[in-house]
Amino acid sequence: MRIKFTLSTAKSSAFEWIARFVRTRFTLLIAILAGLGTVHILVRTATYGAAFVGESMAFLSTAINLLAGAGWRDFLGSPLVGWPPLFPLLMAVGGWVGIEPFAAGRWINATAFGLTILAAGYWMRSHLRSRLLVLAATTAIAASLPLSHFASSILTEPLFVLFALLALIRLATFLHRGGRTPLLWAAIFTALAALTRWPGVVLIGTGVLLLLVRRAPPLAIRLKDTVVFAAVPSIPLAGVLTRNWAVSGTLTGHRSRPSRQPLSDGLSQVVEVFREWVIPPNAPDGFGYLLWMAAGLVVAAGAVIVGSGRGFGGSGTDRPAPLLGLGPAVPFGVFSLAYLGFIFAVVPFTTDQPIDSRYLLPVHVPLLLAAVLLLDRFLSIEATGRMATAKWGLAALVLLGSLAHGGFSAHRNLRITDKALEFGGGTYNVAYWATSETLNYIRDNLSDGRIYSNNAYLAWFWDRTAPP
Repeated sequence: MRIKFTLSTAKSSAFEWIARFVRTRFTLLIAILAGLGTVHILVRTATYGAAFVGESMAFLSTAINLLAGAGWRDFLGSPLVGWPPLFPLLMAVGGWVGIEPFAAGRWINATAFGLTILAAGYWMRSHLRSRLLVLAATTAIAASLPLSHFASSILTEPLFVLFALLALIRLATFLHRGGRTPLLWAAIFTALAALTRWPGVVLIGTGVLLLLVRRAPPLAIRLKDTVVFAAVPSIPLAGVLTRNWAVSGTLTGHRSRPSRQPLSDGLSQVVEVFREWVIPPNAPDGFGYLLWMAAGLVVAAGAVIVGSGRGFGGSGTDRPAPLLGLGPAVPFGVFSLAYLGFIFAVVPFTTDQPIDSRYLLPVHVPLLLAAVLLLDRFLSIEATGRMATAKWGLAALVLLGSLAHGGFSAHRNLRITDKALEFGGGTYNVAYWATSETLNYIRDNLSDGRIYSNNAYLAWFWDRTAPP
């Protein structure tokens, strides 16, 4: 008995070591994908710098004015009120520690992209049963064309995507397990998101809604948690908006004329953006059918999970899932729907631009995580006979399609990076300082006044040597 016990213990220890080895290596693989994502963005922007547009000029000039002691002012010398202050502040912090603000913005967004991959992959590893599904989804995020594009620019989207993802992850953890720490972290990340982009208010609303509709705690506890969560981001955001009103008479600056486009146009624009996300430009024509296949399977998976009454509850000691048994998928799905509603309600009345990939980028990762969570739960439901064959057949097609999507997207990203290294990638970055007579003239004759003015952006409109 002593020998049998010893052999059994040794065998058990060996299995535990193998399982631990697999878990460790899988986590390392996710970290490698995140590192490759960061390095890829840094390589793409190494020669000519990150891309910039009008907003980028506002962020850069505000950071330079902060360093010069001129306050929160943009390249026109006006108070910065059109955008929250966090991103230019971080660029200025780079200047305070010896990193040029433009280079600091490049590093901030490259790092935010890598951390987004890491956070999403690590959380999926902890919540999904299928390692292959985790690998496919993490690869899709790392190879994402829209995420890579905006991470290569001096814009606030990459940082907002990271903060929103971390807030939703912590919120999902609190809803499932409780505890004061996840709630506070969810509130902190929500505050950082709101100080990065104004749509951070959607995160506040999402958290308030989910905290109030929970089933388990008494109403008094739900109200207390809701007040704590809402106060952390609302107080600094209210301070920023109050300052904006004091210096400009507006909360978020004056906006351009409404586009007055019908709702049907907005819906078609959203569908087109989703199609571009799923179907890389270099993919075969038939690849588009995977979009409808994946969407149909996700809807079917959600219906089956709700209908079966088998949610993400797990063991009996776990708290009940917050809504319909869908567990961790709920915060991601609710935020995505709320954000889309926010876009449809706000964009037509504040800008004349269509709803494009940039407007919808914040729902890119949440929608993907919600989809793979539902698919993973769908695969765990027992089935026999033809139902089992159909279930695994569809799952195999979606997994193969996801891996193929990652391959096509990675190939396209490498082509874009190669072009950026050689020609600047067709973006408005420092590559055009070398070819534009007007921009070179302005660059060499900038005044030494306290207020930094980047007239190069204004000159671009009429400079024939600049890109059209």
